[in-house]
Amino acid sequence: MDRMSGLADETLNVIMGFNGAKEDARVLTLAKRFRNLHTIVGSLNFDDINDFHGTFSEFVSERLGLLEDNQFVRRFSLKARAILDPADIAQWLRDVLKRGVVDVSLHIHGNNGAPLPLELFNSSSVGMLRLGRHLVISEVPATAALPALETLVLDSVRFHAFGDCAFQAFLSACPTLKDLTINGWFWETWRWGGMLSNNSLQRLTITRRMQGGFDGLDYQEISFQTPSLRYLDYTNFVPDAYTVVNLESLEEAKLYLQVVEDREWFGELLEDPDRLSSNPTNLIEGIKNVKSLTLSSSSTFQTLYFFRESIPLFENLHHLTMRHSDMRVCWRFLPFLLSKTPNLKTLHIEGGLHYAQKSESLDYVCECVSEYSCLSSCAVEFMDINMWDDGAEGEMEQIKHFLGKLAHLELLKVHSLGGISDEEKLRITNHLLMLPRASPKCKVEISFR
Repeated sequence: MDRMSGLADETLNVIMGFNGAKEDARVLTLAKRFRNLHTIVGSLNFDDINDFHGTFSEFVSERLGLLEDNQFVRRFSLKARAILDPADIAQWLRDVLKRGVVDVSLHIHGNNGAPLPLELFNSSSVGMLRLGRHLVISEVPATAALPALETLVLDSVRFHAFGDCAFQAFLSACPTLKDLTINGWFWETWRWGGMLSNNSLQRLTITRRMQGGFDGLDYQEISFQTPSLRYLDYTNFVPDAYTVVNLESLEEAKLYLQVVEDREWFGELLEDPDRLSSNPTNLIEGIKNVKSLTLSSSSTFQTLYFFRESIPLFENLHHLTMRHSDMRVCWRFLPFLLSKTPNLKTLHIEGGLHYAQKSESLDYVCECVSEYSCLSSCAVEFMDINMWDDGAEGEMEQIKHFLGKLAHLELLKVHSLGGISDEEKLRITNHLLMLPRASPKCKVEISFR
């Protein structure tokens, strides 16, 4: 008797759950009795970076061929950097789908335009599905149904349907979808209807690379019909319009927005709102119910200033985070935003303080923030600031400006990110602790990294 055959069935099940594809193959070969068990194979992980005999496709096919008809597969993961035969991919998927697979992850570089097997869109067992990269989905069957799917990740997937919108057909087939992630959403290259609609969706993350520029040839509208959405993390170029925005349940939003001129952008800092082809008005108005808002780029600051008349009353907003990397960009939007946040309690500034250079102004406090009359009535109680310039005079003046006007501030935390001497640390600490404060209850805490 081999050593594996002497183990209890429950123990063998646990072992299989932790093994990769190659180890599972060895276990199935060595444990004669195990091959006859009515069992669940915990995970089948195939990655062409690993060593295997023969070709990668042969290895996957042989491994799946070792499974008995009565064995189920819980998770199937396929990673391949080389182009695979779409027919092989389709056959493997059909095999694990008929075995009641719950978690499917495909990370393959393109599908040569071949359609994914229609069975992938008709599964009562799949609860998590990850698709990528550079796959093209041009057809979703009219009978598509994924009633158990709760998590969907699309990594550089493009929908290209010439008839009905395949993207919306996909989402409509997922009545219990909770979490949708779209990485590399180059919507301008899609052939789709412009609608993202799902009544059950609660979390939505959309990202793309923003440094490569933008070239959108055609007019494009995007709509969000997601009434149950609670969390939105959205990084993208702004289209010509957001036609419908239903985000009534939204509690947290993280925005990285870049507006464009004439549907083009090549990395420049835009200054003329009259030349913009982008219009985020409905999106800005649609996030009015959030409790937490993160503005993740300087371009988002600009966008809010250009469309400041669209800023709604944020009655529920308690937490505001400003995250940016270009301290040259003015914060002209901030007075308009703060005037619409009567219940704001915390303000985090993660990307350093914006201030004018001495050569630009007689005052280090930039003109864009020097008229912060709204600060005196601002309800902020906690403020967190990162100093990027080692306590330069301009940074100190800006902190003095906030401390001198925030009448309800209870705690200010200041973090210096640079490597500075102990003497400089002492100077910065003493300076900050001596600054006048509008709030007699305000405490100042300083940390150095």
